[in-house]
Amino acid sequence: MILKKYIFLILLLNPIFSAFYFNPENTSLSNASSLAFNDFRSINAASISEHQGLTLKLFGINMGFDNNFLSISKYNDINGANFDDSTDPNYYPKSEFYDLIDDGLQVNSHLAFNLPFSDIVFNNISFHNRIYSISDLGLPQSFVKLILYGNEPNEIYNLSSSSSINVFSESSIGYSQKIKNISLGVRLKYLQGLAYGELLNLSDNSSYFVTDTTIGFMGQAQYLINQAVGGSGFAMDLGLIYHNSPELTYGISINNLFGKIYWDDNNITYNSFRKNITNSLPLRHNEKQYFSILLDTLNAMNIISTPLNQIYSIENFSVIEFYDLSEIPLDTDSLFNNNSLIETEYGSYLLKTQDLSTDFINSLNLKTQDYITDYPTYLNLSVRKDFEEGIAVCLSLSTSFSNALRSSEKWKLSSGLLFNRFKNTPITLGFSIEEKGKINSGFSVGYKLGPAFINYGFNFKDAIFLQSAKGIDYSFSIVFKTNKI
Repeated sequence: MILKKYIFLILLLNPIFSAFYFNPENTSLSNASSLAFNDFRSINAASISEHQGLTLKLFGINMGFDNNFLSISKYNDINGANFDDSTDPNYYPKSEFYDLIDDGLQVNSHLAFNLPFSDIVFNNISFHNRIYSISDLGLPQSFVKLILYGNEPNEIYNLSSSSSINVFSESSIGYSQKIKNISLGVRLKYLQGLAYGELLNLSDNSSYFVTDTTIGFMGQAQYLINQAVGGSGFAMDLGLIYHNSPELTYGISINNLFGKIYWDDNNITYNSFRKNITNSLPLRHNEKQYFSILLDTLNAMNIISTPLNQIYSIENFSVIEFYDLSEIPLDTDSLFNNNSLIETEYGSYLLKTQDLSTDFINSLNLKTQDYITDYPTYLNLSVRKDFEEGIAVCLSLSTSFSNALRSSEKWKLSSGLLFNRFKNTPITLGFSIEEKGKINSGFSVGYKLGPAFINYGFNFKDAIFLQSAKGIDYSFSIVFKTNKI
């Protein structure tokens, strides 16, 4: 029961979603969708020239959830299982479940949606605007061990945790030109940071729990909370499509070149809405918080005779993070001794500010660093082969140049099958292979009703079928198309 409650707690704590593959075809085909032209927001910027006339997205949303340990079939195995009595018909070994989480728990969720009537293609010019959000939660394997097996005497349990959330919008204008059998495209993007938050451990051993057989329970947790409201940045997409013949098409694209979001106070979000945001949200612009919980020798004797505030303590205060200790014109030894100055494993120092005046803090002129979110750059190589009766096959090889925002520097192979044989009902099937042999599968189905095009798409994470999937992406869109203008 405890395990079930914990699993659902994880789900409830991650309600915020985001994704970069926005359209149903993108969702089902992964990167192989760069040469699929049923929907107009292709990964390849050169695909704009494939859509003549007016194309307007009335509504679009993509959401998903994934983790590294639980699937529907695995949940059915452990639901109502007896983890302790091996003679019980519903017995399920704890060790088998524990071995699934050798890298700790990872839970991710995402959402992306376009603002109404903000995705438009008119002939060879495109305008797009959408909002993204990404949230991640990580817990160590020892946390699961503590839940499954209880607290073993004198064993130190690492309770380090990490989590992050990025909420931002992307507005773009694109242009594509077809010259004979070659299409060239470019998309310029304005990135607007809305909210950023991150929970970090001060060190690898800063958060732990241990049961000492002589004195009782001990533990502590120390975290640095980074947060910001408002940011801005720019990125660019470049694309090329080569029609070798009516049946054979090649494509290459580079997405999010030079992409970064700078979380500073020189941006539209912060300058326009800072008063409303800071008064209504728990997030503060470019503010760092130190958070600490200390449990000291809890046992049956002192819990009766000792005040609770002497057994455990909680600290939470604002700090300034800097990297050069010589910048402080103060007695650093006394600052360390009274916990006003804290050293981290990242080579930085945290200065407690709640007892210092604003004028004094400004007079220190410490060299701090604003937050920067890397907007990952992608390279995509694609080929499409069209056959008779409206059937096409797409292949794609892609990679990222960083590991930011769920991207991976590992190569990914994607394949897709497009069925346009049925005039009003296009269908796609997709498969992709990622690092460590992970296979993802997906499908989409659309329906054309006059100028309207309704499309659904799914992608199963780390599985071919839903029952074995450790996550799922879902996408839905309604698109309005006209003939050539």
